[in-house]
Order: sequence, then C-alpha cells, then structure tokens
Amino acid sequence: MKVQGELGEEYGTYFALLNLSAILNIALDFGIGNFNNRKVAANPGRYSNYFQNISIIRLFLALVYTVLLQLVGIALGYDNQELYLLFILGICQVFLSSLLYVRSNFTAFGKFKLDSLFSVLDRLLMIGGVVYLMYYSSGVDVNIENFIFVQFYGYGISLILGVAVLVFIEKTPYPKLNKRFAKVLIRKSAPYALIVVLMAAYHYSDSIMIERMLEDGKYQNALYAQSFRVLMALNNYAYLFAVLLLPMFSKMLSNKESVQSLIGVSSSLLIYGVSAISILLFYFAKDVITACYGDFGNGSVFINDKLNFTGVLNTQEIIDSVEIFTILILGIIPMSVNYCFGTLITASGNMKLLNKVAFISLVLNVILNFILIPKFGALGAALSSIITQAVSGIVQVLFAINMFKLKIDCKLLIRFVLGILVFVFGLQFNAHFDLVLRLLYLSLLGFFSLFISVNFTGIIKMAKDLKHR
Repeated sequence: MKVQGELGEEYGTYFALLNLSAILNIALDFGIGNFNNRKVAANPGRYSNYFQNISIIRLFLALVYTVLLQLVGIALGYDNQELYLLFILGICQVFLSSLLYVRSNFTAFGKFKLDSLFSVLDRLLMIGGVVYLMYYSSGVDVNIENFIFVQFYGYGISLILGVAVLVFIEKTPYPKLNKRFAKVLIRKSAPYALIVVLMAAYHYSDSIMIERMLEDGKYQNALYAQSFRVLMALNNYAYLFAVLLLPMFSKMLSNKESVQSLIGVSSSLLIYGVSAISILLFYFAKDVITACYGDFGNGSVFINDKLNFTGVLNTQEIIDSVEIFTILILGIIPMSVNYCFGTLITASGNMKLLNKVAFISLVLNVILNFILIPKFGALGAALSSIITQAVSGIVQVLFAINMFKLKIDCKLLIRFVLGILVFVFGLQFNAHFDLVLRLLYLSLLGFFSLFISVNFTGIIKMAKDLKHR
C-alpha cells in the first residue's frame, strides 16, 4: 500500500502487467498442480513417478509461457520498458507456480503445517524487501522495477527452500521424462487447466479492460488496484481453506465416505469468517482507504487516536476509491462459497461441470464489463465482479447439493444468518468506545457471533482429523 502511494498512477500500469502475467499463468501449470494434489492425496505411492515427469513438463511449459507472454504484450502495444517488466513478472509467475506445485505435494501428504508456512514465507520475504527498499536502502529509488525485483527474490528464495524441504521429507527421484506417461498426464490434467484459465480470465481481466477502455485508464486502474489488493489479501485466507479441503474431500470420496458433515462445518466457518471481515471493512471503508492511501503531506495520520480526515490532501481520490471498495470487498463472500463447493466438485473429478460454470461466468463478466466500465469506470468493473461471483457461487451450490445428495440443515442455516445479523447489529454501537475499547469490543463481538454461527463440535472434529493426517 505504501508502495502504491509512492508510485501513484504508475502503479496502474504495473497492476495491468501483473494481471496479464496471471491470466496467462495457465501455460505454466496446465492444471497439473490440482490434478497432482488430488491423485497423490488418494494414493501417495504415485508421488515419485509424478514428480519425475512433472518436473520436466513444467520446465518446458515455463519456456512456452515466457515466449507467449511477450508475444501477447507486443500485440497489446506495450513499449520496450513495459515488455521488460512483463518478462520479469513472468519469471516471478514461474517461481510462484512452481512453489504452488511443491505445496500441492505438501498437502497431498497431509503436511498442512508446512503448506501453511510456505503460503506466507514468500510474502514475509517480500514485506521485508519492501521495508528495506523504502526505509534502509541508500541511493535506490522506489519504482516499479525495484518493486518487481523484490517479488522476484521473494518467490525465488521460497521456491528453493520449498524444494529442499520436499526432498528432505520425501524420497524424491531425479527428473526424468516418460513420453507415454507425459501424454496421459497432460490429457488428464487438461480439464483442470481449462478451469484455471477461465477463472483467471474473469478474475484478472477487469484491470486490463479498465486500462485499455478508458481515457484515464491508469488512474482508474490504480483506484481499482487499491481495493483489489485488500480483496486478494482476504482471498488468501479463503484459498488456504480450499488447499486444505481438496485432499480431504478427495480421500473421503475415494473411500466413499459422506462429505455432508465436512462441507457443512467448513463452509460455515469459512463463509462466516470472510463475511464478518468484509462487513467490518465495508462499515469502516472510509477509515481503511484513508489510512492506507491517504496523502497527509507532513501532517499526522492520527490526532487524539482518530484519523485526521481534514488533513488528507487527495480527498477526491479517497472518495472515488471508497466507492469502489464498498462494492468490491463484498465480493469475497461469494468467492468463499466458490472455494468451498468448487473444491468439493473438483475433488470428485467432475471438471466438465466446473468448466461450463467458469465459461459462463467469464462471458457474463466480460459482457458486464463492456456495459458498465464505459459508464462507471472502475466502479463498473467492481459491480461486474460481484455479480459474476454471486452467479457462479449459487450455481455451484445447487450442483453440489444435487451431485452429492447434500441435505440443507435449516437449523445450521438459521444459526449462521442469526450470527451475521448479530454482528451487523452490534457494529452500530462501536462508536460509543474509544480506540482501544473499540478494538476489544469488535473482537468480542466477532467471537460471540462466531459462536452463534458455527457448530464448534464439528470444528473440533475437523481439527482432530487434520492433526492425525
């Protein structure tokens, strides 16, 4: 956030390049990560054979991805400097994708603590790099290039450490390609690849369309990036749930066990968590955006434990950003629904269904963007995003109920809604407290609402199952 404040509209260009590299990320993985996770979780003995072949295949895909990324960048009209930045971002995506593959093996073996560690290690390294860049380096400018290289080293170091740990905990053979196995692997992982590219397209196409369709595209994209970054921070929490659930669902389905209890507990816990946080951020949207992106000049950010709103110099930017934020941040709620029920459908191997849902979502999102972005700018993209996520979530829930014969627990549903309502109602009284007491009040309110919303007996059972894996 501090970096975006330093870079200003220049960050809009970086954000578009970053999302372009993410959309084409499918050429790096081709769905192999999810396929590997599901297969190795069901039968750990497959690991050696899979690792031998996948390592070589991923190296080839990395080369294809790097060339493809540059060709698309040229086609979109980026200049030489932007193409150079796009190349470095592409290498970052190679490192990240490889790290995710390593983590897929950790979760497949039930090493959830290791997966959790490596899910944050790259970010901790990058935070350290940014802090050094901004406060302790001498003679080094804070610009897009240096910011990208911080990511380069963060992902690269994490990948090296991840591979070293994987080799240490599990007997890992040298890479070796079996052409017949490779053909079968790519054919079977293709449906997983398609779902990834479709989901990436409707997640990340917004920023590219904003930048290319609007005259003030860089400014609007920078505003969108402010809210999108907070959304993706929450998304990491939801994604971590999905990573943990995929091998659990896969094993249960392979053993023909009922997933009724696990989907009920996991969905209520995840959806309550993201709902409470997104509602809280919605309620304090002006405070959050002002604290993160407000330009106070030489003035104080806080006066008497309160934000110095009158001292903000970029008032109009804050107003525009808050409007986008209040819409976009609520999108994490349907996104968490997608993670829960989409992961369950993925574990069953029914990728054809998920691909149809993702394709419809992509078409809907692009159509809405073409209609809403010219009229409302980045706000239109935010509206498109939340509508698309909601439609996708509802469809996946309905399909999951039908496929797995899930029963709707009305008692649990009523408890969940009641807990959310208690949380929303309780927020109305927070203004009566000073800053310290307010934080304590909000924490207690969150835990009280959680106690109402979620079945703790089921959570304890799920935690024990994770512990014994």
